[in-house]
Amino acid sequence: MSEVTVRPAEPGDGAAIVPLGRDSAGYYRELAPGDFRFPDEDGQAEWLDSFLPADREREIALVGEIDGQVVGYLEARLEEPLDSARYQRNPDLAERRLFINALLTARSHWRRGVGSALVAAAEAWGRERGATVALMDTYAESPVSVPFWQGRGYRTRNLIMRKRLD
Repeated sequence: MSEVTVRPAEPGDGAAIVPLGRDSAGYYRELAPGDFRFPDEDGQAEWLDSFLPADREREIALVGEIDGQVVGYLEARLEEPLDSARYQRNPDLAERRLFINALLTARSHWRRGVGSALVAAAEAWGRERGATVALMDTYAESPVSVPFWQGRGYRTRNLIMRKRLD
């Protein structure tokens, strides 16, 4: 099995990230068609390239490659302690937090270490910048993503509840 290489995402990687997002959307649409959709592909690669982090001390975007092919993507940001943390019950709000916004791995490369390598790199990046806790969210009913995150030491603490109002 080939080794996973993790590197910062660069302008031009958007075209390789788009299929990862579609693959992920397909998986989640299979699980819950009413809760997920396919993103618009027209201009998506350019959009992705345009927001790759300029401030790499506050945000990070990484790609995972196997044999030179982009098969994974992660984006994360640092969140600063809140001034109001002492008035709130969530102790994490008093700490510098790493928030993982997105993790995409091509289904053809699941269980090959791509997601694990990306998460480990993001956690190391956050730790180097003073983050003391990592947070992320995922679809609670996913039989793939929930065990993936739990296997890396993440635990369910909060639930985000959703209700349509139309």
